[in-house]
Amino acid sequence: MKLRLLPAALAVLTLGAAALAQEPPLPPPPPPAPVDPGTPVDGKLGPPTSAGITGLEVKPGLDVIAAYDAKVTPGARNVGGSDWFHSFEIPRAHASLTGDYAPKGSSQSVQARVVLEAVRSASEGALLGVATDSLVLRLREASVGYRLAGWLAVDAGVVPKLTIPELDGTFDLRAVAATPLESTGLASPADLGATARFFFPKDYGYLAVGGYNGEGYDGRELNRGKNLEAALEVHPFAGTSARGFAAFVSYENGSQGTGSARADRLTAALLWQGRRLRGGAAFTYAWGVGEDGTQRSLLGDLFLRAEPIDRLLFGVRGFLWTRDTRVDGDRVLELTGAAGYRILPPLEAFLAVTRTLPEKAASEALPGLDHWDLRVIGRVVF
Repeated sequence: MKLRLLPAALAVLTLGAAALAQEPPLPPPPPPAPVDPGTPVDGKLGPPTSAGITGLEVKPGLDVIAAYDAKVTPGARNVGGSDWFHSFEIPRAHASLTGDYAPKGSSQSVQARVVLEAVRSASEGALLGVATDSLVLRLREASVGYRLAGWLAVDAGVVPKLTIPELDGTFDLRAVAATPLESTGLASPADLGATARFFFPKDYGYLAVGGYNGEGYDGRELNRGKNLEAALEVHPFAGTSARGFAAFVSYENGSQGTGSARADRLTAALLWQGRRLRGGAAFTYAWGVGEDGTQRSLLGDLFLRAEPIDRLLFGVRGFLWTRDTRVDGDRVLELTGAAGYRILPPLEAFLAVTRTLPEKAASEALPGLDHWDLRVIGRVVF
């Protein structure tokens, strides 16, 4: 009897196994809910420092300018009793890290940026520096930013200001000549504070505002006043062959130093921002210079950059600076001409000549300002 039931039992087991084999497999478990980068984890201690723990990528960058500089000062006696001096210099060495985070499908993004700058540890003429007078690193930028749909950009920290970057970015030959607003000390390219930039549709320009300590990125706040800056750039012919034309105006209202001396700046410029040809004319009126809030200063700036054929570069820049409108003969004229070649996309080389001509009062206030300057320059940007 038992033997007769065995084949029937085997048949039932075989049919059951076949039925199970035909059933679809169970679906995989759902993935865990997404967690924003940097979110704390249940039951785990947070790290003592947070940089680098989110898994988000950052982009490094380098900008290094190296130069051989030969200076001739007619009628003067410099090092060794001569009227000329030459040296190798590093006019600029920047190292940057930039992080961007934009959630997929979102119109918002976040940016953080840090720029380190190499400078001499003591200013020219100072008796003491760090490790004699070593090149040391300091913060040029350190900011956190928010972006919205291509029309709003907000940054806070050590941020670029609004005027000098506009003129520098138009000339696009910082290796050859700095913006006169910076080289004369009338303004700083960056400061501790915050900026907000509103971009017009279809590349018609932008409106920007900023608030800063007012002492520059290389100085500590010395008074309770804060500087306010507003800037407007308009491209009236955006979308046409004349889209490179731009009009720019900015005004900074502020104070400087322990005495809260007035430090207001009005700048207006007409610019051409093309691929082969870039240039412009800018004018700045300054109320207050240094600790003297009653001093008035005028600065006119003309510049042109040309790339007639690929990789061949020419640049010309000249400025006329009236240091103090109350003093006769207190003007400085400086002219710079340069020719260069882009050897490889990151590497450019230039030969530049600068002539600085001060009037009598300016020459007496700044001995040695009357000079020729010949420079051989190399620049690499990554």
